[in-house]
Amino acid sequence: MQSITGQLDEQSLLARLDDQWPSAVGNAAFTIAAQQEPFWQCMIRVVDAEQGDYLAILRLPDELQASHDAFVTIIENLPDVVTRYSREFRCIYANPALGVATGIPAETRFGKTYAETGAPVALDAEFEAAFQRVVDTGEPIEIAFDYAGPSGVRHYLGRATPEFDHEGRVTSILSVVRDISEVRRLQHQLEQLARTDPLTALLNRRSFTARLGLELDLVQRGQAGLTLLLLDLDNFKDINDRFGHVAGDRVLETVGQVLTEETRPQDVAARLGGDEFCVALINTDADSARDVAQRISRRIRGICGQDGRPLGISASVGVAQAEEQDKTAEDLLSRVDVLLYQVKSSGTTAGTV
Repeated sequence: MQSITGQLDEQSLLARLDDQWPSAVGNAAFTIAAQQEPFWQCMIRVVDAEQGDYLAILRLPDELQASHDAFVTIIENLPDVVTRYSREFRCIYANPALGVATGIPAETRFGKTYAETGAPVALDAEFEAAFQRVVDTGEPIEIAFDYAGPSGVRHYLGRATPEFDHEGRVTSILSVVRDISEVRRLQHQLEQLARTDPLTALLNRRSFTARLGLELDLVQRGQAGLTLLLLDLDNFKDINDRFGHVAGDRVLETVGQVLTEETRPQDVAARLGGDEFCVALINTDADSARDVAQRISRRIRGICGQDGRPLGISASVGVAQAEEQDKTAEDLLSRVDVLLYQVKSSGTTAGTV
């Protein structure tokens, strides 16, 4: 047996057969390199030499066949969607994971473009543009997308990689797509934890200050109005001392619920720390803000313990409208903090500046 290499296409195969054409009294065997595949063994058998009839059998050598089978087993059992496309973006291979993700058997995709498989129009256009870029540049590309499959809308991240022939021409595209839904969920959860107070689910001080700064920018441009409520719970330390920190945490959670229920979706509520809370009322005048403050104070006074009796807790509230002098969030917070101190000193429940 002789070993020679070349691309397994019609022209090169005929050339190899010419070189190793069997005689009428024998057979020829040689090995050639199939395009993008392992080395295949080509066995030529004489059928009728006078008529020029010959039989060519392509097979992998046993040791390569075992390696090939192991590789196929790995790809076929990957949870990632592995597909290969021609330069014309027609599917020439798809592993079973494609069927799991889409609900459409992988074998029905062969020979078809994305559009011909019934994929969403927008997704088809996005993939075609990505594949075209791979063909044009010879560089891999990543694409993130959402797809509504049998298990609902899932988030995916794909990577399309060019495959080349011996002349450096892109002949096909290998696509590997991974379901990143769980990663996205965990990222969102971490972002929420970084932005919010874990006890009340309100914004934390850092996130609230950043949001307040954005709202103040609109105020400075004359595009919005803003009134700030700063709340401090009275006698909260007594609650912790008398009933324990678990009861104190329940009070803080309840206050968070009150602030959420007594404000609108466009308003922003936060726990700044300890027993101090803040609410930014968007496009709200002073009178309306005082009404909101009174409703909040009334509900806080009604907070009861496990025995159903009021805990005797109350809240002092400072109310301040954003003005031109408030260049930063800290400017406005400082002003309303001064007012809150005056309210607590006077024994009233709310005051406006």
